[in-house]
Formats: sequence, structure tokens, C-alpha cells
Amino acid sequence: MKKGILALLCAGAIALTGCYGSYAVFNKVHKWNGTFGNKWANFCMHVLLWIVPVYELSLLGDALLFNSIEFWTGSNPMASGDSYFEKDAQGNSVAAVKNEDGSLSVQYTTSKGETTNLTLQRDENVVRALDANGEVVAQYEIEK
Repeated sequence: MKKGILALLCAGAIALTGCYGSYAVFNKVHKWNGTFGNKWANFCMHVLLWIVPVYELSLLGDALLFNSIEFWTGSNPMASGDSYFEKDAQGNSVAAVKNEDGSLSVQYTTSKGETTNLTLQRDENVVRALDANGEVVAQYEIEK
């Protein structure tokens, strides 16, 4: 009876949060697993991380705690430090790092080497781009 109630509470916690989330902890563990440089070492570590329930615990923590926090606050505390980099065919690039407060630090570099640094902040349905002085240089309203 107690196990059934516990299972029902866990299922309800997942269903009632209504969020998909970024699964930051699981993705960090999975990304770390790919750093060994050898496909056989990566595979062996992957199997080991499933046998010793590292992957399972990271998924459970993400699903029950961190993704719920992300749903309600708009920012996953475990996703800070995540980065993104993209370069186009002309040689322009953009690099972004997620900050602890949920904002993004973005650096845009043209093919000529000129750089622009911005901070992107989101409030409800508005995204603002701030320059180095904290001045709003662009604003975009997200339709819901």
C-alpha cells in the first residue's frame, strides 16, 4: 500500500509540473562520458554509468527537481555554464554561455574580427538585449 501511494505521488509530481525541461544534469553526465576520446572507453563508461545508477539518478533528479524549478522560475540552476557556439559559412560566429541568474552572455564576432558583447535577459514574455553598460539595445516580445 505504501509503495503504491509513493509511486502515485512520484507520478503525480512529474505529471503536475507540466514541463519538459532541459535535463541539464543528465546532459552534463552524458557529455562528460564522451570526453575519453576512445569509442571503447566511452562505451564501457556508458555501460558502467547505467549499471551504477548514475544516469538513473541524474534523470530522476532532473525530472522531479531541476526541471520543476526550471518550469516555475524559467531557469534551471544546473544549466548555468552551458555553452553554445555556431559559425556560419561567411565566418561570422556567435558564442553564448548561460549565467547562474538565467541570463545569457553572448559574443558575436564578424568575419573581420569585430566583436559585440551582449547579455540576454528574459522576463515572462519579453527578451531584452543589454550592452556592456546595461543599456537595452533591443527588445523582443514573445507571443503566447
